[in-house]
Amino acid sequence: WVPMQISTNERRYAWMDEGTTTFNEDQSKKAYYPEGPDFDRQTFQSYLQITGTGAEGPMMRWSDYHYNSFAYYVASYPKPAAMLTTLRHMLGEETFRQALETFMQRWQYKHPYPWDLFNTFEDVSGRDLDWFWRSWFYETWTLDQAVGNVTSAENGTSIVIEDHGQSPMPATIEITLADGSTITRNIPVETWLKGNTRTTIRIENTSEVTRVVIDPEQHYPDANRQNNVW
Repeated sequence: WVPMQISTNERRYAWMDEGTTTFNEDQSKKAYYPEGPDFDRQTFQSYLQITGTGAEGPMMRWSDYHYNSFAYYVASYPKPAAMLTTLRHMLGEETFRQALETFMQRWQYKHPYPWDLFNTFEDVSGRDLDWFWRSWFYETWTLDQAVGNVTSAENGTSIVIEDHGQSPMPATIEITLADGSTITRNIPVETWLKGNTRTTIRIENTSEVTRVVIDPEQHYPDANRQNNVW
C-alpha cells in the first residue's frame, strides 16, 4: 500500500517505502502476537548492530549508491522503522498517528520526497524537528546517554546525566528510593541542543537513592545501555 499509493522513489530513497513497511509490520505483529516478543525492540537491535562498525551509511544516501549491502539493508529497513517508533514516543501516539495519516492522505499518488514527510510531521505536531531529521536521517550519529555519578548529601541527592553520543534526544530518568518509591524526571532535548554534554538533577528527599535508570522502558535506540543504569 505504501509504495503503490504514495509512489515514492525506492531506488533513490528506499527507506520511505521499506522503512514504513517494516514499521507497519511490527505493529501488525504486535497485534497478532500479543504475547510475543517486543517487535519494536527487535527492530532497534537490528539497527544497532551496525553502529560503531564503520559500515553504516546515512539513510538519506541514494539507495543505489550505498557503501555495501549491509549498509543498504539497515538504512532502508530497521533504522527508519526504529526512527518512526522513536518519533511516535517523542510526539505521543495520537499526534504521531495523525501526522502519519496526514502524510498518506496529502501525498497519495504524488511521489513525495523525504522533506515532504518531514514537513508534514512538523506541520501536524507544531514542532521544529530539524535536529531530529539531521541527526538520524542525514548522519550516522548515535545516541549514548549515561548516568555520570550520584552524590548524596544531607539536603538531597545530585544525579549527573551525560550525553556521550552525537544524536541529541530527550531523556526520561527513573529514580528509585530506598523506601521503594520512584521519581521520574524528564530532560528536554533543548538541554543538549544548547551544547551541554551533562546536566544535574537534584532530588530533595529523606530516603536514599538506590537506583537510577535512563529510558527504563527503552523507547529510544541507545547504543550503549550498560551506562544507563546506576
